Amino acid sequence: MPGAHPDDWWGLRGLSDDRPLVDEGAPVRVTPSAMESALRCSLRWLLERHGGSGPTSTAQGVGNLVHAAAMLAEDASADRGALLDYVAARFDAIELAARWMAGPERERAEAMVDKLLRWLATNPRRLLAIEHEFAVRLDDPQRPVDLTGRVDRLEVDEAGRLVVIDLKTGKSTAVTGAELAEHPQLGAYQAAVEAGAFAEFGDESGGAALVQLGTSAKDAREQNQPAAGEGPAAGWATALVRRTADTMAAATFAAVANSKCRVCPVRTSCPVSGQGRQVVEPPTVRRPENP
Repeated sequence: MPGAHPDDWWGLRGLSDDRPLVDEGAPVRVTPSAMESALRCSLRWLLERHGGSGPTSTAQGVGNLVHAAAMLAEDASADRGALLDYVAARFDAIELAARWMAGPERERAEAMVDKLLRWLATNPRRLLAIEHEFAVRLDDPQRPVDLTGRVDRLEVDEAGRLVVIDLKTGKSTAVTGAELAEHPQLGAYQAAVEAGAFAEFGDESGGAALVQLGTSAKDAREQNQPAAGEGPAAGWATALVRRTADTMAAATFAAVANSKCRVCPVRTSCPVSGQGRQVVEPPTVRRPENP
């Protein structure tokens, strides 16, 4: 019978290729938005990158719509009515898990627009660009890094330094003070600034910030990360980007238990989740309880 011999069983075969994902000397592409995932659990990052991510959720759809509306709001003088009309005209395109969610989710989107406008009214920095794409190379003879991405807002502070603003629309995307100091995504933005990704505006970083729009708080909360080029740990952001590149280019990827395991879309392929198993391991059979 074809496939009956153990020599043909995939689960018993050795590795077909033990080389690293990226050859030495070849550039590694790193995006700021993927850094936190890769550093938290490199196996999840690998599987999601190669088809393991799930479909866009309702929350992600609403967040994408708010981000699109935010492109029209350069400052507090933006027309609130026009922004709300923009959201209303495109809201039906969002995939909802249930019809009853339409009302609450639309209200949440409108509330985020209002939070954004109130935050803009108190924002002391000057806007340089919205949804600005960037690409810069961090040269290294063994492992060059191509740092690419897009920033929600690029602003300049009173000292002429560049500050990257990342708008967050999730309900639970706020981070602690300890996490904020070396937040990977913000750090990557600062590393990009220092590497000349926004050379037309400058190359001195004045820090970066998360602006929380999606939480239950009445107003937006700005969480600031100090400038990466200041203090005794100057240069930590660029070092973190390089460490992420090493992780992404490796030959092995570790499964790490963490606070995000509960919502991991690839947990059935994870050896530490309790749901994953080898392909030659028999499934667990549960007997139905007696009525």
